[in-house]
Amino acid sequence: MNRNKQVNFIHFLSLDSTNTWAKNNAAILDPNYITCITAQEQTAGRGRFFRRWISPKGQNIYASLFFKIPLSATFIGNLGQVMCISCSKTLKKIGFDTQIKWPNDLLMSGKKIAGILCESINMDDKLGIILGFGVNVNMSKDILTTIDQPATSLAEESGHTWNLEEILEKIVYQFLEDYTTLESQGFEVFHKMYESLLAYKGQLMSWSDGVKQIYGICHSISPEGKLNLITHSGEMVSLFAGEIKAF
Repeated sequence: MNRNKQVNFIHFLSLDSTNTWAKNNAAILDPNYITCITAQEQTAGRGRFFRRWISPKGQNIYASLFFKIPLSATFIGNLGQVMCISCSKTLKKIGFDTQIKWPNDLLMSGKKIAGILCESINMDDKLGIILGFGVNVNMSKDILTTIDQPATSLAEESGHTWNLEEILEKIVYQFLEDYTTLESQGFEVFHKMYESLLAYKGQLMSWSDGVKQIYGICHSISPEGKLNLITHSGEMVSLFAGEIKAF
């Protein structure tokens, strides 16, 4: 992807989900652009495993990037991880430290502040990528407390509100730069930074793919982006996709 390639921003007052809109309209989006779909609110926002993503009007970033990659691309499993790094870099530049909850959630002060959902669709000789990301920017404390897990926002952490459009653009263009690197050099370039941001190192956790469950100590991330756990028997296992819970 050319880092100078133009971004076509499409904004809606309300959508069910930016990812759903991108998926339903992928065939008519200009392949010469990276399309960024945003909404002031989502009525059916969703995260990984079809969890509800609370999306109050005008408070946060609700966005999806749409672009195409070759069917032969080997880095599709790392796209969400690289977007996590792009969000972390952007927030660091405006004064916030984050950690990554593998594979692609961002934590601040131990609470969730951003999540990424990567989906794909076959489009003839290409793979259409829908890379959704939500960032809690100006969400108020009363709404944060209704979320089913500890969550925070930039406003809650800093005591003042932020410009949504400015942060959105910074994230998008940071991702385009990082994606160019991923495309040409692979995930190993990002391995060291991802490792340094990894949450729950040394802690007991469970991993599940919906079928089986494994318990172990969070050890590290492999150069391919897999989660390395040490089981009770001392065996190191590398896990690529799934849900984790720390204890």
